[in-house]
Amino acid sequence: MENNRKEQLEALKVLSDFQDKFIANTEILIEELTTVKKDDTDALLKSVTDSVNWEIGVLNGTLSLINEESEKLSKEDINKAVTNLADALRSQDDQKIADALDKELLPMLKKIREAVTVFSK
Repeated sequence: MENNRKEQLEALKVLSDFQDKFIANTEILIEELTTVKKDDTDALLKSVTDSVNWEIGVLNGTLSLINEESEKLSKEDINKAVTNLADALRSQDDQKIADALDKELLPMLKKIREAVTVFSK
């Protein structure tokens, strides 16, 4: 049990360290999708979606620790943001993708950052 907690704490530290860059990349992607796409916009989109998948894996293994004292993150809210992004990605409509990133995913990423920052100390 203590070993699992130690692994969760290590994972949350990595997640916390990752959040600022992930949020910055998501903001850049939103900007590029809503203005002029660059040559690497599609690669950035893939990077962001890969990061979402990685982050979901980390959260699945650490949510019990994050919410140990009180619910800071809701699995349902996280799933809703990811599902809305997945729907937008299927549409292949840059504006819908940007909207899902801006209105759903980005606020969730910031909430995750707030919830996991305490574990990085």
